[in-house]
Amino acid sequence: MKNLHLTKDMFIVQAIGKSMQPKINDGDYCIFKANPVGTRQNKVLLMQHHDIDDVETGGHYTIKKYKSQKSAPLDDGGRHEKIVLEPLNPEYEAIVFENVNEDFENEFKVVAEFVRIL
Repeated sequence: MKNLHLTKDMFIVQAIGKSMQPKINDGDYCIFKANPVGTRQNKVLLMQHHDIDDVETGGHYTIKKYKSQKSAPLDDGGRHEKIVLEPLNPEYEAIVFENVNEDFENEFKVVAEFVRIL
């Protein structure tokens, strides 16, 4: 594997489904980096929440492009008003969470950031 420096916080996930095509295909082995820092906006992430029902797997995990809208910044940096987990394949619908509250944010977990296909 050319130009890839693996670290202890990286792991491999086999993608299931076609929602992230053409970037990630069904069956691809993907390298992810756990506990990403910084902005999540427009990054491809592995996420978990009990309300996620992935149409292809029925599971509570999904790989999608992350987008969020925040309320006006307050002392704590603002609150999420809407989180959109967007597929790259236009044949699939986005997973949308609106009126996000503190309980949701405590249950919603960004597990890792997509690095590349193995």
